[in-house]
Amino acid sequence: MSSVPSAPELPSVLWWVVAIAASGGFTALYRSVATNRAQRIMAIAGPLVGVVAAILFGAAYKLHLGQLLPMYGCTVAAMWLAGVGHSKELREMWRISAEEGNENVRISPLLTLQFTASLLILCGLGIWFAASA
Repeated sequence: MSSVPSAPELPSVLWWVVAIAASGGFTALYRSVATNRAQRIMAIAGPLVGVVAAILFGAAYKLHLGQLLPMYGCTVAAMWLAGVGHSKELREMWRISAEEGNENVRISPLLTLQFTASLLILCGLGIWFAASA
């Protein structure tokens, strides 16, 4: 059985660009589908909570910024790309959740597939790059 090759070393400035672009895309997408003030606040706070979680995770496991940036950037990008192209469905889900208080709204198989694939692929890439940093 062969081992996984190490990821190419990318400059940290590129990871900063990925993290900022992913955070902006995430905020723009989920703020646009939000149907009330609380949801808009959650959409804006999502990347900020991710930064705090990354800092705490890094402190707990003694990880340096070169390892945290790929994991953060890829995770937020995965969450953003999971919803791309599904604005109408997401807006309807959030509306039902807000108006009816029903948190168990069914999602389409296509959205489920896109969500799962983006999380698996991009989070895997983030971990791969972080492990090589």
